[in-house]
Amino acid sequence: MNIDFMRSVDRFIGVPLCWSMGFYFRLSRRKGASGSRVQNILVIKFFGLGSILLATPALSLMKREFPEAHIAFLSFGSNAQLLERLASIDTVLTIDNSSVFAFVRDIFRTIRLIRRIRPELAFDFEFFSKFSTLVSGLSGAPIRAAFSLPTQWRTSIVTHQVPLDKGLHVVHSFCEQVVLVSQVNSDPPPIEPPQVYQADHDSLLRKFPVDAQRIVVINVNAGHTFLERRWPANRFSELVSTLAVEDDCVFCFIGNSGEFDYVSSVIRGTGCSDRCINTAGSLSLPELAALLQRSEVLVSNDSGPLHLAAALGIPTVGLYGPESPEFYGAFQSDSENLYKGISCSPCMNIYAAKQFRCPYDAQCMKEISVDQVLSSVRSLILVNG
Repeated sequence: MNIDFMRSVDRFIGVPLCWSMGFYFRLSRRKGASGSRVQNILVIKFFGLGSILLATPALSLMKREFPEAHIAFLSFGSNAQLLERLASIDTVLTIDNSSVFAFVRDIFRTIRLIRRIRPELAFDFEFFSKFSTLVSGLSGAPIRAAFSLPTQWRTSIVTHQVPLDKGLHVVHSFCEQVVLVSQVNSDPPPIEPPQVYQADHDSLLRKFPVDAQRIVVINVNAGHTFLERRWPANRFSELVSTLAVEDDCVFCFIGNSGEFDYVSSVIRGTGCSDRCINTAGSLSLPELAALLQRSEVLVSNDSGPLHLAAALGIPTVGLYGPESPEFYGAFQSDSENLYKGISCSPCMNIYAAKQFRCPYDAQCMKEISVDQVLSSVRSLILVNG
């Protein structure tokens, strides 16, 4: 299912279902009660590789505050490879959203599994999804935390609400849900990196033999939800062609299979395609993590691979405009987040499901010059080289 169809279903079907569930909760007075010993926790986050990684400090807090608890994490199947590599997660539950039939089938199967787990706590880390709110309500958990939204369909189901402050990094917001429920204040722990094994490196090298080369990874993509996050293609081409003159590294371009042609067009513009490798659509997530571990630096738009590299301790240069790094930047010290902060930025609104289309042709991204990115890349390679 495409993202626009899922948003429409969530809006037009999800709201009436949430109203119905909230009405039932009010009649039955099922507002939740604090449990004694927490044995099972459900965490819900369907969208965003980067968001899942930025939620890992909250998972660490759960492990610390509820040491006996078993954490089950519910997401879409596309995130399974990441979730299975996170040590703080005990059980991975997934829903197949590739088709309507698979989605409906998996909803009923998953709800049955969750009800068997009998969670005492449910944390909804989606921002304002009706579907995740429904799942939280159907989980049977007496305590259900989520981000606050002043609508009756949500307040009737959620027992603990946390304001989403875009003036703070989203890591703090995820952790605030745990802090509110546990009532123990704490600074966020570090991002948890996914486990990467030697077999992942071996698999990578069978596809792309880059073992003896110095690597700069380039991500010219930014997912399909908000294409205005992409730095102009010709800027990426100019960046790589300039770096190729200064350095003997190879440039590995990443992306999914649907982004292969776009990546190829950027590579053609560099004038040094013999130094560039298009891996779009060829790497599993573990192989991508292995590639990042072998790299000198990642240059990326605001997207999941940026946060994956940061979690793995790889120097990153992040390019921001529609979203601000203050809220969604790489959460590590060894990174450069470039952001011009022009008058209309940030404009990517999670309250509108990121559906806003920029009337200014993403001027915020065009304000970032090639020289600025070059300077950041050079400084990180020099410090870490």
